[in-house]
Amino acid sequence: MVKVVVNNGQYKITIPKDLALSKKWNSETKLRFVEDLEGNVYIKEIPKNTKVSEKVPEKRRGGR
Repeated sequence: MVKVVVNNGQYKITIPKDLALSKKWNSETKLRFVEDLEGNVYIKEIPKNTKVSEKVPEKRRGGR
């Protein structure tokens, strides 16, 4: 069972050990939560050679 824990305004979950071991995830692994149009949430591993940007791109402004 996975629980949501709130700590200093951060929402955290614990990934089951069996899942982490089977995926070979460790403390260096970067994950991203992805939601589809139906509201289903998926966890995707970010490849090690990919740079993750913490900044969300701004929407374009103007007449286009």
